[in-house]
Amino acid sequence: MNKILKNMLTENLTIKIISIALAVFLWFFVTFKGQTETSLEVPLEFKNTPSEMEVLKQSVKKISVSISARERILREITQNDIRVIVDLSNVKLGENSIPITKSSVKLPRGIDILRIDPSVVKVYLDKKEQKTVPIKAIIVGNPQKGFVVSSLEINPASITIEGAKRELDRIRVIKTEPIDIEGIKGDLNIQAKIDPEGKIFRTDKDTVYLTVKIRRK
Repeated sequence: MNKILKNMLTENLTIKIISIALAVFLWFFVTFKGQTETSLEVPLEFKNTPSEMEVLKQSVKKISVSISARERILREITQNDIRVIVDLSNVKLGENSIPITKSSVKLPRGIDILRIDPSVVKVYLDKKEQKTVPIKAIIVGNPQKGFVVSSLEINPASITIEGAKRELDRIRVIKTEPIDIEGIKGDLNIQAKIDPEGKIFRTDKDTVYLTVKIRRK
């Protein structure tokens, strides 16, 4: 019995080895056929930010993620399908160096991550604060000849803003977008947007109401 089994295993050994090698080659060919690489710039998202802290700045806003997948999958994928999420649950005030690993990247099945760049992000956190600041209306132009602005009312006259302490310390007043009164000769009631002027803060008011009263000279 052992002799028969030995003959079965050794008979046509070369052909059997070639067949196994061919099968392995075909498996690799089928598995990796159509595999394509590409890179995407993915915005950073933060989660679990401590309630008393605020992200002041970060070393980068986007992460380059190199991926590999079948061409069909890559054709159908959108920017929103891939996310890079940074967990801030263990951060401290000031500078934090946070590694970006494969577990930080959320993506559909069938996609492999090849590279992540950069692999470490520096995130700076500050105390979260609120403050109330006055609104300043920006008026441009002049009323019609013979008329002048008699008064200017702003409602609300101030708003509460929230953000990182260092950023809020820079803010003394919030301006409106320019309001053009060129050539008017009667009172003007208008809703005006506030102008952040590049400052970073949050507020539940993005507009105010202005009443520009006009009288004859």
